[in-house]
Amino acid sequence: MLYKFARPAAIGRLSRHLTTGKSTVPAVHPAHQQEPTAAEVVSGAPESLNKRTVRIFRPSNNPMQSGKNANLKWRVDFDGLEKGDRWSNPLMGWQSTADAMSPVRLDFATREDAVHFVEKQGWGYFVQEPQFRRIRPKSYKNNFVYRPGKLPFIHTK
Repeated sequence: MLYKFARPAAIGRLSRHLTTGKSTVPAVHPAHQQEPTAAEVVSGAPESLNKRTVRIFRPSNNPMQSGKNANLKWRVDFDGLEKGDRWSNPLMGWQSTADAMSPVRLDFATREDAVHFVEKQGWGYFVQEPQFRRIRPKSYKNNFVYRPGKLPFIHTK
């Protein structure tokens, strides 16, 4: 694709380069062949943020919704700071905090993505495994199956 604003001489060189199919760009840039630098080194974040602990978990279903899509993602959530980080707002009675990271929630598609991101940031973490409910199979017909022995007493009122 040639652009209108390119000079004719540059267009000639570009078209020769495109037709020959020779690429002078290496497949992987040399800077990307090394392990990535930890983000805490270049982020400029305060030291107190780098020592935070985060929780990696799968959020539970909302009891008001029947969908299962909300618990397919993994979430990274910051733990609260030590005691004394919250105070009661005298005007409205709300809880206030000076922690800027308390409302931050990051969602990831897989657990491995979340762990990789947290390790790259240099944060401490713990993984909270999800607890799935076990649904026992039930059958209405089992209420009327004959069982030898004493008859069950059924309360109707």
